[in-house]
Amino acid sequence: MPSDLPTVLRERLDHLTDRLREAEGMVHEKHPDGVHDLRVALRRTRSLLTTFDMEMGEATSGRLKEEVRWAGGELSPLRDIEVVHERIGALLSEQRVELVLGQVRGRLDDHQRGPRRDAEERAGRTLESERWRTLLAHLTEQDGLDPQGTEDDARKRLRKDWRRMRRRARRAAATVGDERAHEAALHDVRKAAKRARYAAETLGPLFGSDAAAIESAAEAVQQSLGDHRDTLLTRQALRLMGVQAHLDGDNGFTYGRLHALEEVAGSRALGAYEEAHTKAEKPKLRRWLG
Repeated sequence: MPSDLPTVLRERLDHLTDRLREAEGMVHEKHPDGVHDLRVALRRTRSLLTTFDMEMGEATSGRLKEEVRWAGGELSPLRDIEVVHERIGALLSEQRVELVLGQVRGRLDDHQRGPRRDAEERAGRTLESERWRTLLAHLTEQDGLDPQGTEDDARKRLRKDWRRMRRRARRAAATVGDERAHEAALHDVRKAAKRARYAAETLGPLFGSDAAAIESAAEAVQQSLGDHRDTLLTRQALRLMGVQAHLDGDNGFTYGRLHALEEVAGSRALGAYEEAHTKAEKPKLRRWLG
């Protein structure tokens, strides 16, 4: 097990680069989890380069971080389409036959056909590009990266990320009642929780169960808010499909029903977030960070 921060950072980047290559292969093979796995590996890589930029070399890590951000952005539309399709498909499978009025599955496919084709082509161009190949090469060779730092530096970085998540959660609480502002604030909380989670995950080899507790708490916050975001995306798609069904003279009952079910799911996700946030506020989780 690594006993110093530079070794931890080098091995973490090696591991993530391997995951990027594996997930890229899954995308090319049209594996259903390929895009998801690739985006997760990109997020973890970007988080590593962001949290530990000073320890890894700010100039090089900054350039690599921007390239990782670019790649993740190119893949984002396809993953959002997949999430919505999966959620609506699952909802439809749970409905009694008499509650599904009209060709809802067919309309879902029609609604997504064009955007899916465009998103797939965009993802394909990204993974075939020289820019992508160059990024992978730089990550593999760790060009210009020379990890430094101590355990105290590691604690400082994780403490900073953890405080950011808690600070943004307080800001989000202050926006309750303003739906648009609240959704934007919760999105910021989710991003901060993701970063804290991945920082703790990275430092597991150094800090063991203490880091694992931080990781678990941040993951619960991230997951609940991620679920909430997915319901927002799905509700938006259902509304558009329902409007189009109405304009076409079709029955919109099922779209409204599914939208209502997603509203309930969104409320549950927010309840889970409140519970996760309460647990994350416990002093014993962060006491060891100083």
